[in-house]
Amino acid sequence: MEAKVLEKPSIKLIGLSTNVTLYDVQQNRTTLKLAANFLQRRSEIKNCINEREVFGLSTDPEDYNPETVPFEFFVGIEVSSDEDIPEEMMFREIPANTYVLFTFKGPFENAGAVHAYLYSTWLKQSGYELSGLYNIEIYDERNYGPESEESITDIIFPVRKKQ
Repeated sequence: MEAKVLEKPSIKLIGLSTNVTLYDVQQNRTTLKLAANFLQRRSEIKNCINEREVFGLSTDPEDYNPETVPFEFFVGIEVSSDEDIPEEMMFREIPANTYVLFTFKGPFENAGAVHAYLYSTWLKQSGYELSGLYNIEIYDERNYGPESEESITDIIFPVRKKQ
């Protein structure tokens, strides 16, 4: 699996969020329902600066245990400011950072293989360590929906050089 280390500026997002467990994502597909709801309401966001990309932000709590502990899943689009937030939506700002980028093909379940590779192989061999408790999936014109075998999705994880 190919990894690319890159720098990204801060990103301002407006969207919807929910707290879910990994089991809930896999069995109940709660994140897919949230994304569908967001896409229906996307036009309510007036200060969008990039129509082509939708971001899926997963934020783990401290001492995260994927078997039992919920994490926040946020889906949104990039905006110029935190003004005019539609009802029931929220604002998130992701700081500028160094990231490692992986790209996968196929349905959303294939993201699990990226996470497994990151933890089992890449972090051990790269000279980098994670620098944040989140990751971002980026859905653009290459993504044909969460079930499509033809979808291409990028995932970025915040990293820093090991000390």
